[in-house]
Amino acid sequence: MKHTFKLFALLFLCYAFSFSQSGQKNFIDQPFIEVTGTVETEIIPNEIFLKIVLNENDKRGKLSIEKQENQMILTLKTLNINVDKNLSVLDFNGSYHRKFLGDNEVVKNKHYQLIVNDGKTLGEVYEALDACDISNISITKTSHTELETFRRETKLKALKTAKEKANDYTAAIGQTIGKAIFIQEISSNNFNVLANQLNSINSNYTQEYQSFARKIENLNLKPIILKETVMAKFILN
Repeated sequence: MKHTFKLFALLFLCYAFSFSQSGQKNFIDQPFIEVTGTVETEIIPNEIFLKIVLNENDKRGKLSIEKQENQMILTLKTLNINVDKNLSVLDFNGSYHRKFLGDNEVVKNKHYQLIVNDGKTLGEVYEALDACDISNISITKTSHTELETFRRETKLKALKTAKEKANDYTAAIGQTIGKAIFIQEISSNNFNVLANQLNSINSNYTQEYQSFARKIENLNLKPIILKETVMAKFILN
């Protein structure tokens, strides 16, 4: 068994040596052109995540959390929102308040997440809940149900852009490109871009909400910007 292994190792080394002497170049030793392609895609979000906070101290007369919740759910249903699917509880807690005079009490607060799909519904939700004295609402995130598909398509476009650049550069010097010998995705900061836009969305909403009063308008939500970069190396003929 040991002799068989030694024979195999010797044959492999002889093959490797003969291959290296045959004149075939490693791809790193070949002349190549390295380019990057960058593409941006704008997507109108179809998922807008809202945080709604109910607090017994926020209501005159200390309307209970349970009554506030029922009122909120009924209001959302009148807007044709599927509360079973789009409304969920994020947190529920209470604090014990001691009073020097009078009965001690427990003050409860509850946090919800609501998902709406467009700016018009967003405006309707804000207005309807505000009429119920529920105004502690904020946008926490925007997204799209096909975000990964858009991201993949944007990367493919970036790769095609890189190839077009390589063709343009080589044509300018009277040469051509061959096969791609290396392709690499370059990480982007898409999630940072999304986070930076949330402040703008909330700011824009505040300005527009004050202006439409009775009339619901389709709020101008900022698009999600996907920016993808791909690096490629092509053989230089």
